[in-house]
Amino acid sequence: MKLEENKFYVLDGGSDKWLFTNRIEAIAQMKAIVKSGDGENAKLLSINAQDDEWEITQVPWQEIAFELIKEQG
Repeated sequence: MKLEENKFYVLDGGSDKWLFTNRIEAIAQMKAIVKSGDGENAKLLSINAQDDEWEITQVPWQEIAFELIKEQG
């Protein structure tokens, strides 16, 4: 996996976890998890690997909702 802009995403769906280099793809997978009924504890983490000390932050639900609204057009 090659990182774009030294950033990747971890989608934690509870029992399963996925890695993505693209936030939009991670949010699309999160949408599938929620539709299947398993999304109650799902969270999306952003990992910035640019420096020696990696930064891990949770992507706010507001940003996820905004991406989903944009998708609906």
